[in-house]
Amino acid sequence: MSAPPFLGRRAALLLSLSAATTVAACAGSGSTALSPADQADVARVESYLNGLSTFSAGFSQVWPDGGVGEGILTYSPGDLKLDYTYPRGLSMKAANGHLVLRDDRNGSVTHMGLSHNPLGLLLAAPIRLSGPITVTSVLRGPEFLQVSLARTAMPSDGLLTLQFRDHGGALALQGLRLVDDRRRTTTFRIQG
Repeated sequence: MSAPPFLGRRAALLLSLSAATTVAACAGSGSTALSPADQADVARVESYLNGLSTFSAGFSQVWPDGGVGEGILTYSPGDLKLDYTYPRGLSMKAANGHLVLRDDRNGSVTHMGLSHNPLGLLLAAPIRLSGPITVTSVLRGPEFLQVSLARTAMPSDGLLTLQFRDHGGALALQGLRLVDDRRRTTTFRIQG
């Protein structure tokens, strides 16, 4: 598996997780009218996320530049950690409004805030999918549920989409898609 030079992936990761301009899917007044079925599904997602004490699974990732990564994702409300097996030596920790990216291969450590970042939407504890967070869309299909989120005050900061398997009413996280302010997309597929 070939990948672009690490600097390109690292820059793409940071840029895809950083803040700023209009995301088409978020454009609008900052409020989205949800049907009763949508509201029920949003409540289920909120309950699922807040009910996790710790969730750990393998993941694969595609950066905006097409670079790939994989490793172990560990999530609990308010805390997200990615330990990469490829590229080896890379790790990311997001909690308390900050993200820290470490590259053990060259000793670099990068810090950034999450207040204007779509990833920050997933890191409140407890998670409330209302008020400061606007649910921009709810899509459902056979055994599938997808919920997209933006900051109510600054929808142009980006969009976070959570994808779930919905089997018999039980949700299981399958993926995340982050769209930054420049419409660059980073996707995570949860394995298992």
